[in-house]
Amino acid sequence: MTLGACGSKSETTTTSAATGRQEQTQEIKSLSRNGRTLGTWTVYWDGGGAVRTLAKNAGRIDSVGVFAADYPDGKTLTLPEKSASTVGQIKASETLKQMPVYLSVVNDTKDEEKSVTLLNHLIGTSSQAEASANAIVDMAKSYNCDGVEIDFEKIRKDTALWARFVDFENRLIAECNENGLKLRIVLETLTPVESINLPTGPEYVVMCYNLYGNGTKPGPKADRAFLKKTAGRFEKLGNVTYALANGGFNFKGSQQAEAVTADEAAALMKKHDVKPKRDKDSGALYFKYGSHTVWYADAKTLSTWAETLDQAANRKVPVALWRL
Repeated sequence: MTLGACGSKSETTTTSAATGRQEQTQEIKSLSRNGRTLGTWTVYWDGGGAVRTLAKNAGRIDSVGVFAADYPDGKTLTLPEKSASTVGQIKASETLKQMPVYLSVVNDTKDEEKSVTLLNHLIGTSSQAEASANAIVDMAKSYNCDGVEIDFEKIRKDTALWARFVDFENRLIAECNENGLKLRIVLETLTPVESINLPTGPEYVVMCYNLYGNGTKPGPKADRAFLKKTAGRFEKLGNVTYALANGGFNFKGSQQAEAVTADEAAALMKKHDVKPKRDKDSGALYFKYGSHTVWYADAKTLSTWAETLDQAANRKVPVALWRL
């Protein structure tokens, strides 16, 4: 998983990053406790089993995003075969056919993830924005999805591009409403929410897991202070869900990190005969071996993070779990 991103194909080059299904059930139980609304994602590079995990936890998960359609050639919206298969399996399942499925769309090309160049091509003019919105809605309808999720990243402080994004979002809102589709927008915590006027109506999903990772010193994906600050900034949007990430990172030295799952962290502890400690500021677990420091979240960590957001927002916040 790339830092500050909902996800990344680069996970496949480091680790499978799919947390063990038993551990995931514990995470899901922990987060959905006491009626909390819980969403999650499947990804096309996963080795399999996500649909079975969904079915096992159908009563606890309220929606699923299928990650992700992208633009391999820099022009044409394309859904990977495995993602298309996942949608088909969910829709064909007696257990899951009522679960809302979102088509997640990212600004990735074959050569560049989170491409701003691609965004300027997709939404740089009103006609481009209209065409892109239409193509996304058409794809969602063709796969019988219930909603659309937009995960366009790295706009950061580009105010001109944000203005184009808002125009695109308004067009997409109209298209989704006309076609009976739900809409949610994924936002990075670096989004300058104080200085842009995002439309009301869509659900906004704020990624709360970019505190430490590849390129930073060792640390957890989130901590209490980070979560409180994030909720304080984004609650004004109204319809806000907070995305939390399972697993963590194995840091080698000061700034080189590799994604790990809770199961992989457990295997490393067994191999090196070490035990984890729980960090009081984040609730995350960590341990060291050699020149490595491993930080990761377990079910208790995720529950702590969700409760911290509850307190900061003064409500039981909806949560989305990255990822199955």
